[in-house]
Amino acid sequence: MDFGLTEEQIILQLKARAFVDKYIKNEAIKRDRIQNAKDRIPWDWIKLADKEGFRTMGVPKEYGGSDQSILNMCIVGEEFGVGDLGFAVIMDQCWKMSHLFKDAMTREQKEKFIPKFVNDPLATTAIGISEPDIGSDHQGYYDHKDIGMKTTAFKEGDNYVLNGTKHYISNGCMAKLYFITARTDTSKPLSESGAVFIVPSDTPGFKPGFFHEKSSQRLATNGCFHLENCKISNDNILLGEGKLVELRSKYMPGSKAEAAATVLGVGRAAYEYAFNYAKNRKQGGKLIIDHQAVSLMLAKMIMLLDGARLQIWKAAWLADKSDPDAKIQGLISKVRASEAAFEVCTLATEILGGAGIMYDHPVEKYLRDSVSFLHSDGTNQVCSLRVTKALTSEDNSKIYGF
Repeated sequence: MDFGLTEEQIILQLKARAFVDKYIKNEAIKRDRIQNAKDRIPWDWIKLADKEGFRTMGVPKEYGGSDQSILNMCIVGEEFGVGDLGFAVIMDQCWKMSHLFKDAMTREQKEKFIPKFVNDPLATTAIGISEPDIGSDHQGYYDHKDIGMKTTAFKEGDNYVLNGTKHYISNGCMAKLYFITARTDTSKPLSESGAVFIVPSDTPGFKPGFFHEKSSQRLATNGCFHLENCKISNDNILLGEGKLVELRSKYMPGSKAEAAATVLGVGRAAYEYAFNYAKNRKQGGKLIIDHQAVSLMLAKMIMLLDGARLQIWKAAWLADKSDPDAKIQGLISKVRASEAAFEVCTLATEILGGAGIMYDHPVEKYLRDSVSFLHSDGTNQVCSLRVTKALTSEDNSKIYGF
């Protein structure tokens, strides 16, 4: 058992940290307070990330990416989360979909879609699942024909025709390439009728709607868009009809760990700020770090972060090995990291006292951002229930993978 990073991983970690220190840390607060969602999209950071090779980390080498491991993407995701969670989520969406590029696409699909993504430095990807009537249901704990996914895909000659509305979609209305979930038979449960379709943003019938305004992850978009007789080739389906469950469980085993790493970064940023604040703020005749109450909070913060990081790395390591336990460990890592980050950010607010809610300090932003992952990428309650379901299931293939 080896808990150390390789020399290459340390170099990658330091490269990501230097990127954050140079471009993001000093700008994130100011950009977070820009009023309109469209104006907050950090296109310049995306372009810079592309130049450094971060945007295409998960893309196969033969197509111009660096084909990084899931663990490596978790390492970079944490560093990006320290800088800004919204930007980290933008990048993570690209990394998640790169697994589908690499493992789920046919050779023809790879040749058709990957070069366009790689050659456009501003291109991002998104997966369109959530709808006004489907949230936690699509996470896989519950499976019945009454699940509220209303987006449909029906064959019409050599094409599928998609109709429906998606909302709360990360990178929604800014991405260039979408993976859209739809039902091919509304009389069947999602496990039998769910399918995933590759839909470029310039496809006729793809109608961008609006950006949801929100208090967390403000530099990332959550968009609403419509599919109105959106016609795509039969060749744009991934694996085939009824393959949604297989795609999620088999081809995206590290998705939860990657997401968990980004919010862990927020917790780390809050801890580091509170620690430095405590070393410089004096009350009661001494630095507040010398007060036991503050010292105990700082100790708890680092324990929470360290435990969550170990869980993330374990889940990522298992996913890189294609170990079936990666699914359960990924769920655990998402819950542990999000709860740890939220508690750490809350404790950081306590350490700053009244200053914790002031715009003079970034801690209030960290707290806002950390809240989002208590439900983002699956609510913690549903993720926890899925852990138990997986542990008691004789056929773990029925447990969704992210």
